[in-house]
Amino acid sequence: MTTPVPLHRHLRLRTTDVGEAESTCGQVMSSHRLRVARHAEFGARLHTVDIGSSTLLYVVYHGDTEVTALAPMEYYTLQLILGGAMDIATDVGSRRAEAGQACIVSPSERLRLRFAPGTVQVAAKLPRDVVEQGYSRLGAEPADRLVFGPAVPDGSPWPGLLRLAVDTVDRFDSGILPPSVGLELERTLVTALLLAQPHDHDQAMFRGGGVRGYRAAGVAADALNADPASPMTPGELARAAGVSLRTLQEGFRSRFGTTVTGYHRELRLDRAHRMLSAAEETRSVADIALACGFLHFGRFARHYRLRYGITPSTTLHASRGTDRPARNG
Repeated sequence: MTTPVPLHRHLRLRTTDVGEAESTCGQVMSSHRLRVARHAEFGARLHTVDIGSSTLLYVVYHGDTEVTALAPMEYYTLQLILGGAMDIATDVGSRRAEAGQACIVSPSERLRLRFAPGTVQVAAKLPRDVVEQGYSRLGAEPADRLVFGPAVPDGSPWPGLLRLAVDTVDRFDSGILPPSVGLELERTLVTALLLAQPHDHDQAMFRGGGVRGYRAAGVAADALNADPASPMTPGELARAAGVSLRTLQEGFRSRFGTTVTGYHRELRLDRAHRMLSAAEETRSVADIALACGFLHFGRFARHYRLRYGITPSTTLHASRGTDRPARNG
């Protein structure tokens, strides 16, 4: 008994015509130019099925074939080579994937794929917004663009999950995949990809307090920026952000390179500097320090001098064009 090909119930294209292959494959992926070494040897086969907003594919190219994208990609491609070999060239570099190997192609301005004769692969097309939403779902700040390393680490789970997704689709005798199953397969693939495949934003996910701390630091920082004189303690800020104090502190170190207290102090110093630089005649250094949340004037003066290289009184005199000392400064 012949073993059916992957996604055998979802045939989209089977042709020896280069133009037909270029047109149909371009509709499924993105517009591209298809070049072949010998037209007499060319053949293409494409099977596709949607899983959520993504697409699973089974692709075969007979003959030496080259694909060159004509427009920037707005999706990620996970590829598992079942036979033959493929050379990939993108903005971030080039590599070769042979039978049994997997690779990932991130959204790119330029893409060129060269397939050895008889190359067979299963692949997943993951829209950019789906992957970015998955990144945010894990608790990380939204990223403008995630760029994955093309090489797959040994033991990475997503190639096996890609094959599992294909096998799962093939288990439905009707050929109709329930939408809920498709969404779950898509989510599983995206999560495994984000957790297992190195990318340019993975430090934000795993460093310090992890994604929860990174996100909580943003929430706390917004609250402090809205009111630098706020008397909220780091512990109160952590409770308001829904994390432990340790997680919040690690999040601040990861995101801002400082502690919660250090970040808060810098905001207060900035505000004090602006107020001292535009102070009314009747306001003293002490008045301004209190307005910015500083209760200990000696510490305020010391931190101010370390930050700006001058005393608060010097800033106040300069703003008024006078050399006489101000009160309490």
